[in-house]
Amino acid sequence: MTTLFYVIAYAAILGFCVIAFLKVRSYLAASPLHVRWELYPVPHEGRKAAYGGSFMEGIDWWSKPRAHDVKGDILALLEEVLFLHATFKHNIKLWFRTYPFHLGLYMLMGGIFLTLITAVAKIAGAENNGFIVFLGNVINAVSMLGMLGIIGGGIGLIQRRVSDEGLSKYTTPEHFFNLGAFIFYALIGLGAWSVNPSFYVLSRDFLANLITFNFAPLGSTAFGVHLFIGFLLMLWIPATHMGHLIMKYFTYHDIRWGDEPTSFSAANQKKIDAALKFPVSWAAPHIAGDGKKTWADVATTNPAAPKND
Repeated sequence: MTTLFYVIAYAAILGFCVIAFLKVRSYLAASPLHVRWELYPVPHEGRKAAYGGSFMEGIDWWSKPRAHDVKGDILALLEEVLFLHATFKHNIKLWFRTYPFHLGLYMLMGGIFLTLITAVAKIAGAENNGFIVFLGNVINAVSMLGMLGIIGGGIGLIQRRVSDEGLSKYTTPEHFFNLGAFIFYALIGLGAWSVNPSFYVLSRDFLANLITFNFAPLGSTAFGVHLFIGFLLMLWIPATHMGHLIMKYFTYHDIRWGDEPTSFSAANQKKIDAALKFPVSWAAPHIAGDGKKTWADVATTNPAAPKND
């Protein structure tokens, strides 16, 4: 039974990676060329972003190499991911509920990374190193705070979806199920944290065993249930709307900041050429599609022009 548990752990990690990859790939393959938002500032404009400027201010910009400040994009992404800046700016009431929930998730993810370091240290025989002991204390703290954040934030988000008239219109049973699953996951984890001498030791030993293929007992039933729910969530997240964890850049930031001129991008030119060959069945007078015309025909003819007999 213990061996099966470890097999499930490997399957969950692999499944998350595969599902996430397939979702990103299918989105990129199926998504059409998006319509430019034309919203400035765009963070990769560098110093021009401070006043909402763009590369188009330059004389003969189309004949010069395009400068792209990658650091600006990264800093803007970090601001949004770490602080939910847009929610804070535009919906502060929601931010007070969703930020503790997300911060709790970030703490647990950061705790996993730190635990991985300590697991490698244990394998190397350095688990009693002073710095590793310090990390263990940090892991215990962020694990507790992270699970409290998920519980409190999750309950707040459920309350908000029930009580807010505008938000309730867009709420489905899946939203409640997802939030409830995370709350349950955190409650079980908090229980395991409180009844065991060290949540950190349980986590470190499990990861060390996972790395070395040592299928040893977990040492705590509550901790095992907590992990099992986590494995199910790993498989569930990328398959649902919670997959914005991995998709938000492609479905929001890439669209919002995508300002590559068509003349600069062979890929965009190829997409436009393909789109112009699509048939048009839109029969409105200003389009006059009949299912046989293509968008190239529509773009190069005037449907309101008098017809020659």
